[in-house]
Amino acid sequence: MSNLVKLLNFTAHPQLEKSLGYKSNHSWVAFHWEPEINQVMYNDGKNIGAGITVAWQIFIQHPLVNSQVKDYQLNETDKYWLIVDRQNRNLYVGTAKIVSTMLEQPESLNLLACLDEKADVVSDFSQNFNYSPKKRLRINLFDQNIKSLIVITASVLIASITFGSWLLMRSRFKQQANQNEVPIAVVNSVACGVGGSNDFSSFFKTSNGEKELHLVGVYEARSDHHGGYHPTGTINVKIERKNQPVILAISSYEPVHWNITLDKEVKLEKVIINGYHDQEISGISGIPIEEFSYQGTGSYLGKFAYQWDKFHHHPSTASLVTKLEQITNTNLTSFQGCYRGTNFTIK
Repeated sequence: MSNLVKLLNFTAHPQLEKSLGYKSNHSWVAFHWEPEINQVMYNDGKNIGAGITVAWQIFIQHPLVNSQVKDYQLNETDKYWLIVDRQNRNLYVGTAKIVSTMLEQPESLNLLACLDEKADVVSDFSQNFNYSPKKRLRINLFDQNIKSLIVITASVLIASITFGSWLLMRSRFKQQANQNEVPIAVVNSVACGVGGSNDFSSFFKTSNGEKELHLVGVYEARSDHHGGYHPTGTINVKIERKNQPVILAISSYEPVHWNITLDKEVKLEKVIINGYHDQEISGISGIPIEEFSYQGTGSYLGKFAYQWDKFHHHPSTASLVTKLEQITNTNLTSFQGCYRGTNFTIK
């Protein structure tokens, strides 16, 4: 098994990456599994986001695919990533560190494609090249049964989005009709901050209680972690919400230094930290801080959701939100999340 990059002995279906949830137009894209959140992710060197897990599982578990990738455990661990050469339709498997580095240095990917044009198979990118011809196998994973499953899944998602949009519109209409109702908490919908991923998502609802609970969730604040190396990233959270006392919950799998800033008259009642790796906080004093992190305190509240529209029905997300609401005796007012984030504002 290669320690770097290995060319698989079949080519990608023309719609493979789109079926896995990738919609951008970069020439190369990698997919990998995030075991902590049970989610397939894509990364093209510029964009990072969540893919379609059911399609990934169909692909990886297909007998002809599984026979070549089973040793890499692509459906269980993030140690190895799958790379798609979108121009030549070649598929490669490589270690997470090598693939992420190659995506940030496109010239290495161009070299890989160039070498593969001159040889039918690059059997091991780190060792000798095998120039003997091999038959390439194109696998049609999109037979009628799988098409039906994808159509059904898409229909359910569309119906859910439509229903959710209707509920949101109804909520806003009711707010406009009732001048005495507490205003909706508005979240920053621009981006995840400098160096963040391009997958910002949010949730908000009208607050009817005596205080508000706001949750910010990420997986990481920087991308250069691998294996046993987990450097601490920095995330800035600014709170401008002044209507009611605020409880801030912050959550990250990777270690983060959270820098909190408050506008004048903001009443921050408490900060709750959820993490796997140890978390740090600065910018505030005299405010109770409760940390739940596996490395810091031995346990965490729940797993580390960062996309509300994909994860709000997932048991791990429900568990985190439920526990936060239980220990604060407050319903969730807003959520903001990114896979990689560096800056958030609660308005």
